[in-house]
Amino acid sequence: MELDPNEPVFNKSVLEVLTISNELCLLIDNSDKYEKSEVFNILHRLLPLLYLKASLLKKVPASNPDAVERFVTEEQYEIVYQSLKKLLSAEDLFYVIQKKEIAIKASLAEYLTDVYQDMKDFLMLYQKPSISAKENAINECVSLFEKNWGSKLLTALQAMHILVYPSGSKIIDKDYLQ
Repeated sequence: MELDPNEPVFNKSVLEVLTISNELCLLIDNSDKYEKSEVFNILHRLLPLLYLKASLLKKVPASNPDAVERFVTEEQYEIVYQSLKKLLSAEDLFYVIQKKEIAIKASLAEYLTDVYQDMKDFLMLYQKPSISAKENAINECVSLFEKNWGSKLLTALQAMHILVYPSGSKIIDKDYLQ
């Protein structure tokens, strides 16, 4: 397929999100080959970049809006989740304020795996040779960013910040939880 620079599926914003998503998925797929601190530092830099670039994506008219596919299976999700959970070990659990004055325990591995799943599905669908697959990949990425992975990425980033800069502020005061 020859790239038509005027085609919305090949615009700069899309290519940037593809590039960053690919880097994120490669890191997570190979996280067992890195030291924990390296993974933290890379995620600390990739996550805000992914959020920024994804926030600039716009939906494109889809020629076949029903041609949406998901690729990450439950088994693959669980493998990635368990791998990240093992890597993060004691740093996996953190607190999130869900509603006013309600803090719940959350798993950084789960939040990162949720982002990974949507990015991997985006990459896999976009790689299909048809323009309609690429259109749907972009539209799903935008929809899921708004509904799911955008807020999870931000929450994970806040937890990552504290892991990378432990002398900085805390997410929540321990006295608050008692």
